[in-house]
Amino acid sequence: MKTFIKAFVSLGLIGILLYNVEWDALLENLGSLSIWTVITVLLIFTAQFPISAQKWRTALRIHQLDYSFNYLLKVLSIGFFFNNFLPSSIGGDAYRVIKTVPQEGYKSRAVSAVLLERIIGFGALLFLGFIGGLISLQYEQNRLVQMYVLICAAGGGAAIVLYVLLRAGFFAALLDRIKHVKKLEILTHNLGHIWRNPGMIINVSLVSLLFQVLAVLAISILFDALDTEGTYAKYAVMAAIVGLAGVLPISINGIGVIEGAFVVSATQLGIGYNEAIIVAFMLRILVLPLSLVCGVVYLLDSNRQDKTGGEVIKD
Repeated sequence: MKTFIKAFVSLGLIGILLYNVEWDALLENLGSLSIWTVITVLLIFTAQFPISAQKWRTALRIHQLDYSFNYLLKVLSIGFFFNNFLPSSIGGDAYRVIKTVPQEGYKSRAVSAVLLERIIGFGALLFLGFIGGLISLQYEQNRLVQMYVLICAAGGGAAIVLYVLLRAGFFAALLDRIKHVKKLEILTHNLGHIWRNPGMIINVSLVSLLFQVLAVLAISILFDALDTEGTYAKYAVMAAIVGLAGVLPISINGIGVIEGAFVVSATQLGIGYNEAIIVAFMLRILVLPLSLVCGVVYLLDSNRQDKTGGEVIKD
């Protein structure tokens, strides 16, 4: 029943978006997209795979888990296939966890590593949007951008203050008490790994930022091909807002919600509706050939029944 409701939401939102399209103008705009534009975007998407594998590998190392880069790249590719052909993006992450669960020690470290990589990646997207918003406001005042920048500034400021207080030992007594709570033992163990490795956290953050820069670059290339008068800074804000909307679990794989947020934010930033529709759907369509390639990787891996590939470091 839940899946049916999500499918209904996805189809309904897509229907609303298409209803407002000016089809003659849209078809004319589509002609502006060259094969080289498509190839370039596909290459950018492809380049994101090894970047994702590297930041995931570092996140695993933070938790004292060590797997080869090639193994993680393969697992990540199969997870990407699951994300695009299962009715939830959780499928790919679940597969990644299963394939990196340690034989010894806390098995939850594999879950914590994926969550850490996801959270930092999301934070990098929001930060890139924040920087883009600050740049945009230097040239044009926009209420949506102002609101986004203010929310990010408030949230980021609060996070910095909390971090400083934690480092200063302000919550030492409370944290010491939490450490002795048996039910929270697994959580505190994993947080301990993260807390003791600030350098590796910075590494994951920088690689995540590179990943998001490429994601926004792909959006920029598509809009530029349509002769849209936008800027990279605006596209960064747009990508961040879309990322926030994509968190909402109200549709299948974010279909409809992501496209809707993309179009709404684009039009609020002065970008044409038709151009926004084209780019939103192109971003969705262009992941399909990559997903199919990843599906081939999955089939080949299933045939080999390869269950090795990583050495776990003991605590």
